[in-house]
Amino acid sequence: MTRLLEMGMDPFNFADALLGVLAQRLARTICKNCREKYHPEKAEYDALAYGYGEEAFAKLGIAYDDEFFLYRGKGCDTCNKTGYKGRVGLHELLVATAEIKRLIQARASVPEILKVAVNEGMTTLVQDGVLKSLQGATDYKQVKAVAMK
Repeated sequence: MTRLLEMGMDPFNFADALLGVLAQRLARTICKNCREKYHPEKAEYDALAYGYGEEAFAKLGIAYDDEFFLYRGKGCDTCNKTGYKGRVGLHELLVATAEIKRLIQARASVPEILKVAVNEGMTTLVQDGVLKSLQGATDYKQVKAVAMK
């Protein structure tokens, strides 16, 4: 959005026409053939919580206890000993609500727009990646590699 506005697009016309903005990245998928469950160190759990946003992560109700586990690939012939095979999409959809449109028209900063979008329920790329890490589709290392630049 900001690039289009910086190129001279009228913010009123742009905001009026905007329906939404979709960002997507591809992360490597943990190999299904050699995927294993493991109980991570507390530091790895804390990194997930920090990446997701500690306050928002707390709302998920996922506690670090003996029941908490993640997945990793051991490496096998199917994945050429990498532990990864295939790709999974990480997505972020910003829906152009009336408030978002108002902020665009007022030339609000990206952090201001992001704050409103998250408060309205948007899941960021990193948050989607963390959720997919918790589901075992990928790992946080891959999320950081593709979504945190």
